[in-house]
Amino acid sequence: MTIKQLIIILLTLPILISCKHGYKVEGDKVYYESWNEGSGQSKRIIDQADAKTFQELNFDCDCDFEFGRDKNQLFINGELIKYIDPNTFKFIGNYIFRDKDSAYFFGFYNNLNNCVIKDVNPDKIQLIKYPWSKADNILIHGGDPVKIDDIDEFHPIDNDWGKTKKHIINNNRILYGADVETFKVISTFQGKDKKFNYEFGIINEEDFKKTNFKSFDFTNKDICQTEPIVFVDVYDSLVSYIEDRSKPIWLVEKLKYLGFTVNNTMYLDWGGESKLVRVSMTNSKCNCIIEKLYRYDYGKPSETKNIFKVSERIYFE
Repeated sequence: MTIKQLIIILLTLPILISCKHGYKVEGDKVYYESWNEGSGQSKRIIDQADAKTFQELNFDCDCDFEFGRDKNQLFINGELIKYIDPNTFKFIGNYIFRDKDSAYFFGFYNNLNNCVIKDVNPDKIQLIKYPWSKADNILIHGGDPVKIDDIDEFHPIDNDWGKTKKHIINNNRILYGADVETFKVISTFQGKDKKFNYEFGIINEEDFKKTNFKSFDFTNKDICQTEPIVFVDVYDSLVSYIEDRSKPIWLVEKLKYLGFTVNNTMYLDWGGESKLVRVSMTNSKCNCIIEKLYRYDYGKPSETKNIFKVSERIYFE
């Protein structure tokens, strides 16, 4: 060993020793030690932890978490995780954990205390390929579930996209109406088929011609031959989704008058907080899809009651 190598070792050794992380029990207190480049070494007490029953947990999960538990509670990286049974908590795979009641996904998240996979029986979970899994007829992307009627036909395309014989799926959103045979992925949230471009799980707005509802002539033309159109003048103010979703949709009522009947109605999420009501209608000549889009206005305070900008659009099949 050269003198230069020895000097390097002596200089780096204090840094390596100081970069301690994990749990430490001292007397009747439990501490969590951590280190980062910004603030350096830190040590904080975990007030909720019971020192007498506390122990570290180790899982072969290839993840950068420090798990610990006492007789009643689970801790991750020194943070108390609520509503998880520490005594039945175990690793399933693909960053999915479970206890006796629920399953949890810790692969990507905004809040460690909001990682439960809703409406899923943990006994039924089957791993596919990260971040995909399933339980009965529920497909799971990370921690977000979606019901798929032909789930046994599901195949991942990549981490964000998948498909069955009938559906294209982007994360936990089904692209209703997308043509599976011609669909191509463009980016993590964009794709296209032979007819339309898709973004955040729905047809891109640019594929629709902007039209005024008040001046559009519904009667003096073959409505079934109409190109995809979006009506931008139906609503002139922001609305509350909870209050507005049960109200009649202008386009639906107009087409009922022209002899169309409703096949089904779906209430969907798309693009963060934004919502979508999708109505399938038919007459003797054609089928059509009416979508009422509720765009969340992120420029408003979150407590604002009327926070959605609304438009209605239609395309024919």
